[in-house]
Amino acid sequence: MLPVLVVWIGAEVFYRTVPTNYTFKDKQVRNEYRDSEILLFGNSHPFYGLNPLYFEKRTFNMANVSQSLYFDELIFNQYIDSLPEVEAIVLSISYFTLSQEDDTSEDAWRKYYYKHQMGLDVPIVSLFDVRNYSLALGRNFRNTVALMHVAFADGTAINSYPNGYGMQDESDIVEDKEAITPIIVKKHEDNLYDYTTNTKRLERIIANCKKRQIEVFLVEMPVYKTYYNSLKVEKRDRVSTTLETLDQAHKNVHYLKLSQDPRFKDKDLRDADHLTNEGAEKASKILNNFIMEQLPNR
Repeated sequence: MLPVLVVWIGAEVFYRTVPTNYTFKDKQVRNEYRDSEILLFGNSHPFYGLNPLYFEKRTFNMANVSQSLYFDELIFNQYIDSLPEVEAIVLSISYFTLSQEDDTSEDAWRKYYYKHQMGLDVPIVSLFDVRNYSLALGRNFRNTVALMHVAFADGTAINSYPNGYGMQDESDIVEDKEAITPIIVKKHEDNLYDYTTNTKRLERIIANCKKRQIEVFLVEMPVYKTYYNSLKVEKRDRVSTTLETLDQAHKNVHYLKLSQDPRFKDKDLRDADHLTNEGAEKASKILNNFIMEQLPNR
């Protein structure tokens, strides 16, 4: 058992000491970006698709890979009281965002990171779960080794810029988007149509922002045309209808649909549903202009 114990302790020390996107963003928003005026939330779509560099007001990207609306709300509640300059928040809504259940397989290990590396109170983490006390047990050995390799090779496990925007380069671009589209569509289809929980979650965030005179921007990010057309029409359209309804019901809510905006071309997309750096620049500038038009105190 001694070799197993040594490996486990080594992995635990690694997870507890090596900075990640979670520890990095926590540090940045508490220190360098305490004067943020705009906060960006969501999953990998805004993480790689909205670059604060192209916003006129000081902006920080709080998005992360596979970050659900569940964690968007927890993060918002955790930090908003310490960010007095915030005038607007952006919530990216993907095809699967409103139907996504809490504590899915995507959260299998991430929920422990949010709790221990960002200091969030995460209700879905049980006190009786042994992984709550050992980050090394939260991921399998292969993923741990892979992360260690990246951290030691690059000198860091962080893959976001100081403003929170995700790092990517030409090596990430998929040439055959038609081939990858069915795979991504299948991955994103949960066959769920109940938006009640997440709609209420949005309404709570909106109400919280209204008290603080913060404008809320609901955005559907650009996606590849074949991907968009391959989604279930009823479910896809219900997302837009839900966001339109929230826009009409609340004066501090503004809905921007970029999913099939003609200003975006195939070359702006890295794969079926993520933007390249150039596409992100375009999306960021479009969103910035939209925000500046809506803010009462431009």
